[in-house]
Amino acid sequence: MRLSLLFPEEGVTAPDRRRIIRGTLHSFLIQGFSIALVFISNWWIVRLSDPDDYGRYVHVFNWVSILSVIVLGGRDDLVLAHLPKYVRSGLHRQLVRMVQQANSWVLLAALVVCGAFLALITGFPVRSLSENAVLFRYGLCAVYFSASLGLNQMILQAMNHIRLSQIVEKIARPLLLILFTAVFHWAETGFDAAHLVVLGTLASGICCGIILLLIFGKTGRYHKSAGDGGTAQDAPPERLARRTFYFFVISLMNLLATKITMLILPLFTPARDVGIFNISQKFADLLIFPFFLMHTVLPQLFARHSQEEVGYTRSLFRESNRLMALLAVPLLGVDLLAGPFLLRLFGQALAAGYTALVYISLAQFLFSLFGPTNTILMMQGKERSSAICLLVYVGLLVLVSRLLIPVSGITGGALAILISSAGYNILLAVIVYRQYGICSPFLSWIVGRR
Repeated sequence: MRLSLLFPEEGVTAPDRRRIIRGTLHSFLIQGFSIALVFISNWWIVRLSDPDDYGRYVHVFNWVSILSVIVLGGRDDLVLAHLPKYVRSGLHRQLVRMVQQANSWVLLAALVVCGAFLALITGFPVRSLSENAVLFRYGLCAVYFSASLGLNQMILQAMNHIRLSQIVEKIARPLLLILFTAVFHWAETGFDAAHLVVLGTLASGICCGIILLLIFGKTGRYHKSAGDGGTAQDAPPERLARRTFYFFVISLMNLLATKITMLILPLFTPARDVGIFNISQKFADLLIFPFFLMHTVLPQLFARHSQEEVGYTRSLFRESNRLMALLAVPLLGVDLLAGPFLLRLFGQALAAGYTALVYISLAQFLFSLFGPTNTILMMQGKERSSAICLLVYVGLLVLVSRLLIPVSGITGGALAILISSAGYNILLAVIVYRQYGICSPFLSWIVGRR
């Protein structure tokens, strides 16, 4: 290993390095606490409810997540790519207009998408959807709440309010869910899936209201300067429309990549297996933690610098890649060594998910090992390449999951995730090398031998 792995990358400016370090530290504290809260809330719910009810609750909110991404339509990534440039250039009128238009879109799209989904599951019997129609009626309000929360979280992040952008979703939502389930448990004798869906929707609604208030407060000064006669040249509508479409495809494919296995599992396995797989995946998600930490800081840094600044992009990538990999290695050790013990905390039946935990952990580790390749493409005008890579990823995941899940259940689903993740990260690494000359560790080994 080269000694440079232990030292900062030359070429990264001091202000950007401070943003990376400070933003990563704040994100580490917030998301570390959030992970603890999420595990506590899931442990609490699993212990209080029947495994089948928990599996149905997870299934409903998987679909809530998918519908939320459809409602967003790529607006979350669009604001993250454009607002940092508007802030840097003083284009406050354009910033305010984009924030208002994005929030209006989310409200209207939620009404249309939820109405169409209800009509679908009511008029056409679809296994695992129609049989849970009552639960979906209880939970569809969460589609708007989740979409609005996701959009405005990105708006705050784009305006460099890193801590505020995370606290509501990462801290407030799991805390509220724990509180609501505790109060309900004391008032009643037990939970069923309907109770869980209603309480989850209520927690999302309160968090949505909180973040809207934060957005109103933080954009106030931009409203004032925009109304004082500041000028801003509008971006070409067709350019924004095209980028928005690709961002929508990227968001949808990203979500499907995380949910597709659990959407296929109910077709071939009992509902309780969905719950077991969900807990295993949550422990494996510890490995994506360093990647998400850096993702709270890097997108706006890549977006601020033009595509022509290839040298600076390369330095920024290398420094962040080293930090991601170094943070991920000990987390991989935790999952591999302590996995059986951690799963048994949720019940003896959960021990069956250890092999799946190992495969998914290795799959998640690859994202930190290969670095923020997808972030570079999205933030510097190569979102079409990013979307194509994700389409390949999801297509491969669907194919391999369909082949392995009927044979090996949750273990087959986890192995499908590992195979697809490897193919996706290798494809991204090749594209980024061709575009920027950036070598991930995988390509450095190959190129170094040429």
